[in-house]
This record gives sequence, structure tokens and C-alpha cells, in this order.
Amino acid sequence: MKIRVLIGLLALSFAFSCQQKGEAEQKPAEETAAEKVEEIVLAKDAIQLANLTDENWKNGVGTTLNMLLVNYSKEKFDLIQAGHELHLPDGQIIKYFASEKAGDFIQIKLLESAVNQQAAVEYPNEITVK
Repeated sequence: MKIRVLIGLLALSFAFSCQQKGEAEQKPAEETAAEKVEEIVLAKDAIQLANLTDENWKNGVGTTLNMLLVNYSKEKFDLIQAGHELHLPDGQIIKYFASEKAGDFIQIKLLESAVNQQAAVEYPNEITVK
């Protein structure tokens, strides 16, 4: 009887350890897939708005101010400084007159609000700078 109990316990511990190992192996794969979604390869002349939503921003589009928000990098800042238009995936064009670094972001100041083009311009869409 004791042997049966020991064999049963051994079988349960083996099954439980295999289940934990399978879950541990799946987590890195799931995390890697999530990271790949975030690492969208953009064209050389393209940007993507910041993934920021709060009382002032919705997916990188200003809710009260005529601005767009992009995560800062020197390359993006130089690209934005050199251009004056943003070409959206749906063919629309948004004109801007200035940009400035604000902390970890670049604020792009628009001539008019982009809220009516929200779906086409917001994160994670790829926007071409011209």
C-alpha cells in the first residue's frame, strides 16, 4: 500500500513539474511575440506617434491642442525638423509649422486639429514625413 502511495505521489510530482516547465517555456515565446508587435520596422522617412493616452493625448494625438506626440530620438527629430507635411496611410496630408523636444517626446505643432483624422494618424500607424 505504501508503495502505491509513493508511486502515485511520484507520478503527481512528475506531472506537476512537466506542467510548470511547459508554462515556463511558453512565457518567453509569448513575451517575444509581444515585443515583435511593438518593434514595427518603419521606413526611413516614417515616424509613429507615441503610445500615450491621458487627459491631453489619445494615442499620440492632442485632444485639446493642435499637436502630435512622438517618442524622442535624434533621427526622428532631425527628420521632423526637415519636413513640413505628414502623409497618412489613407492618403491624407497634415501640415505642420514647428516641432520641439519636450522631455522624452517631440511635439509636432499642427496648422489645424488632427482629431478629425484620429484613426489614420494615431499610434500605431506609420506616418511619412515630407
